[in-house]
Amino acid sequence: MLTLPRGARLLAAGLLAAAGSSLAGAAGEFSVGVEDYPNFLPYSSYQNEQYRGLGRDILDAFAREHGYTFHYRVYPLKRRDMLFVAGKLDFSFPDNPNWVAELKQHVAIRYVPMLPFTDGVLVNPERLGKGLAQLKVLGVPLGFTPYPYQQLLNSGALRQEEVSQYDTLYQKLISRRVDGAYMNTRIARYYWSRIRKTDTAPVRYDPALPHASGFWYLSTIKHATVAEEFRRFLASHRRQIDALKARYGFHAGGDD
Repeated sequence: MLTLPRGARLLAAGLLAAAGSSLAGAAGEFSVGVEDYPNFLPYSSYQNEQYRGLGRDILDAFAREHGYTFHYRVYPLKRRDMLFVAGKLDFSFPDNPNWVAELKQHVAIRYVPMLPFTDGVLVNPERLGKGLAQLKVLGVPLGFTPYPYQQLLNSGALRQEEVSQYDTLYQKLISRRVDGAYMNTRIARYYWSRIRKTDTAPVRYDPALPHASGFWYLSTIKHATVAEEFRRFLASHRRQIDALKARYGFHAGGDD
């Protein structure tokens, strides 16, 4: 039996490992960095070590169509972003070109728009339409950046209070411990209509206050071809995706 020198054995092992990694990529298995928020439905939810929601349903439908497998890696938001930029994750969802732009400025990222969003301020009904002057303390989910309010925060005219759980943020707003709560309007509507099952929510979105609208994107640094396949899938499977959205009550005019 021929015995290779130690250096040759190490080289052969390295080549085999590289080949295995290449084959794994060819098999279509990818990691997707996602957030660990428990109540982000209809977009997503992570509870009891289970990640689910509309975003995953759309991604899984695409994966089945192309014979891919997505492995969802759940992290706190800031850690997920750092791992993604460091190249430790194949994809990131949700992402947006405007989020943590400084962190991402030295990497080339391909973005595919998936789901629309509006981030705005919820207020108690008696404050609806009363304008910016009413806001002194703004409640914000942990890890969120209320971009439309950065100037007021930097000047000291507005104080930000971060809250780790959405339930806690709602309670702070209802009990008047914050003047407004900055959050995704569809998430708020889903919470009160589907989880709490109330006909009339005790808090209201105020569209007259500064807000940000755009898309939640799937992003990648490594897999531009797969990203383009996903873009085409979204365009060619609209009926299927609309059916998934309907299951979650996710409508185009969701910002009420």
